[in-house]
Amino acid sequence: MKILDLEELAALLGRRPETIKKDIRRNPCAVPPRLLHIPGTRLLRWRDVDVQAWLAEHVVGGDCLRKDGWCVKAVGSFETQD
Repeated sequence: MKILDLEELAALLGRRPETIKKDIRRNPCAVPPRLLHIPGTRLLRWRDVDVQAWLAEHVVGGDCLRKDGWCVKAVGSFETQD
């Protein structure tokens, strides 16, 4: 199981780490849920399988997956859930 840190997630989503930190508090639907919590730390970590599942649900239009399963398009639009 691969674990992504904030910088790796930012690179994958094509966003700055600072923006992701802000979105965690202000707009949590704009980032994958942080399901991995390491007790005794405040580290931000995501499991790659959770991020891939989130991307599959939120990426709109086009075929964006490489052979290894990672999304290579910038995530620019999200479906809203009313």
